[in-house]
Amino acid sequence: MKYKVNKILIFLLIISFIFFVNIHTTYAIRASSEDKYQGIDVSDWQGYIDYNSVKASGIDIVYIKASQGSNIKDAYFDINYENAKANGLKVGFYHFLTATNTREAEQEAQFFASVISGKTPDCKLTMDYESFNGVGINEVNNIAMVFLETVKRITNKEVIIYSDLYNSQNTFNSELAQNYELWLAYYDGTDRLKNIGTNWENYIGLQYTDRGNNYFYDRN
Repeated sequence: MKYKVNKILIFLLIISFIFFVNIHTTYAIRASSEDKYQGIDVSDWQGYIDYNSVKASGIDIVYIKASQGSNIKDAYFDINYENAKANGLKVGFYHFLTATNTREAEQEAQFFASVISGKTPDCKLTMDYESFNGVGINEVNNIAMVFLETVKRITNKEVIIYSDLYNSQNTFNSELAQNYELWLAYYDGTDRLKNIGTNWENYIGLQYTDRGNNYFYDRN
């Protein structure tokens, strides 16, 4: 979820976000359902957001960055949560994972859980793991699994993986795909996805552009 100032990322959330899907081989990836919600994902990069305008534009869901690493709480997490809820929007939370070993992954999971404690997400929690800091693929998968399992154990909530196409094909392994659903970042059109193989059969979320409407006030 790499941001440019004054941009909001738009995605579609599939209705099966409520359910868990078992996946077991390599597939041409497709949407898990024809029923979709329109959403945006946000962090402190967007500054103060006018959620009344967000709601009026037809957005259904706001995914909010909660935390990063083991000690960084997003500066706008609380206000994004409160204002999105106040305007009748469904919300989800994500954590930007920076761990370089499984011990750090567990610490980050505990921190994420502590940040979101007391709040009520409407969607599954999300791991955003895209900067691997030179860690090898096997360890990346170990780190991801420890983070996901720890978050799920502490919060008693389902967790999904946010990934671009390359990492969903070449980095995250079939064990992760069998146990955790995919929110895919892919900007080249859904028709092309039908002929692209990954370890996941379905995506339940598709971030299809990084050029959304400006629903926020200038942070300066």
